[in-house]
Amino acid sequence: MLSKITIYDIAKKAGVSAKTVSKVINFKDGVREETRNRVLKIVEELGYHPNIFARSLRVNQPACIGVTFPAPINIVPFSSNFFLWLFMELYRVFGKKGEYICFDMFPYEIGKSTSYARGVLDNLFKACIVAGPLSLTDTIIRNIHNIEIPYVVFGRLDSFPEMSYATVDYEKASYVSTKFLIGRGHRHIALLQAFHGYQPGLERVRGYKRALEEAGLPFFEKNIKHVNFGARNVALRVHQLLSDSKVTALIDSSGTENGEAVREGFKRAGRKVGEDCEVLTWTYEDKGAVITEAVAHMWLPVRESASEGLELLSKWIEGKIEGPVKVLFNPILDTERTHEKEIEPSYRFFESYLE
Repeated sequence: MLSKITIYDIAKKAGVSAKTVSKVINFKDGVREETRNRVLKIVEELGYHPNIFARSLRVNQPACIGVTFPAPINIVPFSSNFFLWLFMELYRVFGKKGEYICFDMFPYEIGKSTSYARGVLDNLFKACIVAGPLSLTDTIIRNIHNIEIPYVVFGRLDSFPEMSYATVDYEKASYVSTKFLIGRGHRHIALLQAFHGYQPGLERVRGYKRALEEAGLPFFEKNIKHVNFGARNVALRVHQLLSDSKVTALIDSSGTENGEAVREGFKRAGRKVGEDCEVLTWTYEDKGAVITEAVAHMWLPVRESASEGLELLSKWIEGKIEGPVKVLFNPILDTERTHEKEIEPSYRFFESYLE
């Protein structure tokens, strides 16, 4: 039976201390390049693999950076494109430093919700990434915050401004979108609103109302329709909004990036995009158009804000900065996308399924 290779075996063969070997395999500074290369060569030759769980027990500290999701997949259906981007970012920021990443893949059961913080509460994560928006009634994030481990949420919450977050200012996006359309002479503007019951949904409505109020225009509840990420639901809600002939502009803040569904809603209502009703569409892509007939697109740099949040989280874990981190990117209104190619389904941020 082969005996297990230890760092002491590596140290003896390399002619260095076990402490030096530990620094090398844990990507720590303080080791000469020549020595580091010699140790790594021996590690490879002997096939040494550190026992991450034993190491975490010795230092009484969890070993993994956890990634968890605060909303069920049927509510926030991230696409494969999103996960590919997330995996690459985690590799870029943490993987290259030798960190271990652990995914808690949607800790929910049908009809029953469990805590997305269970990896933190069970002392499995030394740091945590909460990937997704928070419900307006969320209280779990306070538990993560109070445990005092490094963490970042891809979203924020009015009721808990102390939290650590990296997100986009959705209220400003809605405000600017509405103000832009008002400036084009529209007085009855409809809003297709995603994330109802979640912070990004609240911010969408708040910015919309503020722009109307500043312009002295009345707010009509009927001009807002909540929408999920289903293509059929998008078409239905657009149809319902545009059945009111007074509506001459539509803000598609659904985030579905599904131009076909929007066009279908127009068709059902007997309307034409860009002729008897203008459309302003929100997108997560810095290039490309959701629908080429749109008068403008609002770019939400969600990936960019999240990337900065991950980089700051890494520095927090390393003790280079103190948390919590606060990252809030501004949205960008783009009126020059009419000549761009429309975003293909495989590049969308969310799955636009057929319910």
